[in-house]
Amino acid sequence: MLIALYPIFMPIPPTHDSSFSGNEFCVFQAETNRMFAVSLRASLTRQIEEKHEEVKEREHTSRKKKSWCQDIERIIKQSYPTSQLILVGSSANSFATEGCDVDLTLIRPNTGLFYGSTSNVQVLRRIRDGLRSIPTINTELIDGAVVPILKLNDWRQGLEGDISVDIHNSIFNTYLQKCYANMDPRVTPLVVTIKHWAKVSGITCARDHKLSGFAVVLLVLYYLQRGCTPPLLPSLQAVDPSHFSTTSGASATAEKLSGSLSSLPFSVKTCRSLNNDTLGNLLVGFFNFYCQFDWYRVISVRLADTRNVPSDKKWTRPYIRIEDPFDCKNVTRAVYKYPQFCIITEAIRRAKQQLANSNSHINDIL
Repeated sequence: MLIALYPIFMPIPPTHDSSFSGNEFCVFQAETNRMFAVSLRASLTRQIEEKHEEVKEREHTSRKKKSWCQDIERIIKQSYPTSQLILVGSSANSFATEGCDVDLTLIRPNTGLFYGSTSNVQVLRRIRDGLRSIPTINTELIDGAVVPILKLNDWRQGLEGDISVDIHNSIFNTYLQKCYANMDPRVTPLVVTIKHWAKVSGITCARDHKLSGFAVVLLVLYYLQRGCTPPLLPSLQAVDPSHFSTTSGASATAEKLSGSLSSLPFSVKTCRSLNNDTLGNLLVGFFNFYCQFDWYRVISVRLADTRNVPSDKKWTRPYIRIEDPFDCKNVTRAVYKYPQFCIITEAIRRAKQQLANSNSHINDIL
């Protein structure tokens, strides 16, 4: 396939009758090599698009998750009539891969954020009791975590997920990421491909002191803000601060999250980047960028920039520091073990090396 592409891009060489100086021939050769490299990078772009189509969440799975969420919400409303069960995370932000878990958060009007509070555990226990009416769903309450959750496993539907309570921040972040995903057609395939790479490379799982899926998405978004020239993405929170504010509340943001693409804000629908990089070049650039990154800086998608490390140990102790765009806490505070940090950075370095050749294939890093 690559050999077939070569004649399409190769300039017409000089004939024996033409007067071609040494310098002119060098220019011709350089242009030939450049255009051949472009054709090969175009091949990498097609491979990324194909990989995205292969691993992305199927439409029928997406519909099944939404229906599952509605079924569970109906049961919860028997105990909490005014509550809403919101689908958050990758299942709602356009970055889902097939087989990923279902993240749900329950919001109750007129309640604040009760991280790790007893009241949230009591709510989850009551939900667990109510879900016993669905014999196909097995539940496990994780009440000792910073954020208590109720884990769900529906063996009939083939779905696994968890429910948290009043974690409004997850709704704000899911909506923000959905907007970034729809600003440029290159964002979603790049994010999904890099998430897939991170998974197969064994560098995800916050419980193992590695990266969460949320952290991987933020790494890609920040790279698209600062790591490519010109930037492919702006900071939406800087461009449209009132729309991406938490003051409107979680319920209002949940309504925007469930809206159609036509209801996205003007700042998203009118975004036009001057960056013309191909997906192939962007993928290569991602690994080049983070191979040279100063990990003692705090990555901030909110600012589209880095900032100094705060003196708090939740920032100084970890080896990677990524700011949550809304509550400004360290998303990667679990990455405080040096061997795990080295596994992450070595995976990035190895991917950069594997993609260094212009005829590299996406499968070289997967």
